[in-house]
Amino acid sequence: MPERDPRWWEHESLRIQQERVCLDGSALDELARQHGTPLYVYSRATLQRQLGRMQAALAAITQRYRIYYAVKANRCSGVLRAVHDVLGIGVDTCSPRELELALESDFPTELISFNAGMLSDGDLARVASRGVHCTLDTFSALRRYGALVPRDTPVGLRFDPGVIDAYGGRQKTAYGGGKFGFELSDCQRALDAAREAGLRVDSVHMHVGWGLPEESAAEIEGAFARLAAVARQVPELQTVNVGGGLGGRYRAEDRPLMLSTWSGMLERHLVPLGVTIACEPGTFIAASAGVLLVQVNTVEERRGTCWLGVDAGHAINPCPALYGIPLEIVHLRTPLAPPVHEYTVAGHINESVDIWARGCRLPEVREGDFLALLPAGAYGASMASDHCLRGQVKELVL
Repeated sequence: MPERDPRWWEHESLRIQQERVCLDGSALDELARQHGTPLYVYSRATLQRQLGRMQAALAAITQRYRIYYAVKANRCSGVLRAVHDVLGIGVDTCSPRELELALESDFPTELISFNAGMLSDGDLARVASRGVHCTLDTFSALRRYGALVPRDTPVGLRFDPGVIDAYGGRQKTAYGGGKFGFELSDCQRALDAAREAGLRVDSVHMHVGWGLPEESAAEIEGAFARLAAVARQVPELQTVNVGGGLGGRYRAEDRPLMLSTWSGMLERHLVPLGVTIACEPGTFIAASAGVLLVQVNTVEERRGTCWLGVDAGHAINPCPALYGIPLEIVHLRTPLAPPVHEYTVAGHINESVDIWARGCRLPEVREGDFLALLPAGAYGASMASDHCLRGQVKELVL
């Protein structure tokens, strides 16, 4: 039999083998039958492989780097164990409960960062009591945090990237000009405010956006150049944190910012500062590691549209409805069959926006079939709600 061309979404762990879609050798349709749906399935091997790729890229340009996996991308206990087991990897947290989860997951305080905005007095008090490094981005937070911690406590300052770009050009996943970060022109003022609050600034931070595309490399490089200029104004600088932003493919035509492009920017603009380069990847690590398995309950034509209903809705993965981020839909019974119908794939939430895809071309689908939605390892279960009391979902780490 001649070799077939792989589907765009196949990778080392996710493959079609003997006409079955398998993750790390486990057939997804069998996992759906065994555990029930909806079901998130994650590949520990993929998580650790992605971390290894980022480690290699950074090690090639500097010996001073730190990777903090973004807990908000996926906080499943098995995922956090997989991250914990990679030597030297830390976690980034953005709420007191995430911070406490990191500590409960045996990450030492020196491998935990905290970075969040619009913090209450209670938030700041809980963070202060844990002794982790905190990055702040308002004058109010500097003043109030300084009153809670010992004098000369080190903190980071987060700055607005001045770039409005992200996956698909969507404003909702861009960070420039929004609620996060000091203005670049306010650097000295922020340094003065920190000093007056009894704090010592040892790091600067910038998060450019989510799912950054390769076509925006010039704009992203400009942001890193501006971050370097700000960093040179900090007399006791130890770390420059470039946040996250590296994404993955959600459609065949996607061209996410390449790891080599990203590391080259860091080498040109930030490595010459002679400080630690830190980052907070989430999507790059977790997205391709996960799939969401659902079962078809309805196949019915209405007003010229063939509707395909499944047993999961945006309560367990709000990204398509909230951000317009697509997910590939794979038919598990006949994954290699050519598409023959267009379907509108809808969830079971009692809301009109609960649509997984429109005009989705698939092989013939029957009620009872299983589908895989991917990539679903990042910002799926971690953003789930229990709207309509439909938030029940299982998670399995292979």
